[in-house]
Amino acid sequence: MANQGAAYIMGSDKTSVDDPMGSNQLYREGLEFTTEVNQDALQVDMPKKQTKPTVEASLFAMAEQRDY
Repeated sequence: MANQGAAYIMGSDKTSVDDPMGSNQLYREGLEFTTEVNQDALQVDMPKKQTKPTVEASLFAMAEQRDY
């Protein structure tokens, strides 16, 4: 890193916060792999058909039990 050490601190009045310090020389490399997603059997939606009621009646019966 360029911005460490005594020389950087002592010369801080000679540089600027707007100095890119080499960041303008960075470049982006090509992709190493694609980010494509292939759907398999586990990701395909199951048919959305409700077979049970959202809250079963037996749950309310248990909630109302006061024989303790």
